Amino acid sequence: MKLGVGLAAVVMLFVFSAPAQGQVAWESPILVSPSTPAGWGVYLVDPHPGSGIGVLSTFRGSDGPGVGYRVGLGEDRSGSLAVSGGVDISGMFLRQSPDFPLDVIWVSGLGVSIGDRALISAPFGVSLGRALETDGVWFNPYVAPRVVLDASFGSGSDLQLGVAVDLGIDVSFEPGWAIRFGGTLGDRSALAIGMSFRVF
Repeated sequence: MKLGVGLAAVVMLFVFSAPAQGQVAWESPILVSPSTPAGWGVYLVDPHPGSGIGVLSTFRGSDGPGVGYRVGLGEDRSGSLAVSGGVDISGMFLRQSPDFPLDVIWVSGLGVSIGDRALISAPFGVSLGRALETDGVWFNPYVAPRVVLDASFGSGSDLQLGVAVDLGIDVSFEPGWAIRFGGTLGDRSALAIGMSFRVF
């Protein structure tokens, strides 16, 4: 029942929300799943709403839900260099069971992007997925819908509510590293591909 109400709310927000504009969004792609690998990550990104390829670095102290940190560089819509950073926080909401085959976590956070303008964004949503292992290969597909509150400053201030959905997959052949891919749809459109290394 709770899951059905949550999905209905997400659909309504898709219909009635306004798209984020201006500065690069720090949390897209969000790259958070119920089984996110711990460690240091380095990615190439095509940020929203940027005009070129950027770089992103992440750090997580533990596998799965918890706290993650990120910092990135990319070009914003005007071609100016934008610096972004933020913290994501997540926690277990629902574990897989015979009645429901996926793990579900809640995801939130706060971050800022500074370039031609400044953008402060606060996402809140869920991430659904399930890690699988077969023939020594670990797969971690997930989907992460969320609502994002954006406050932009510079050349006029603006407050907007948007909706984004991430589709992601992590693949690992060895316990010490994983190839990670994430894409964002909805009011944001972004891509990231890179690797995560366990450094402890």
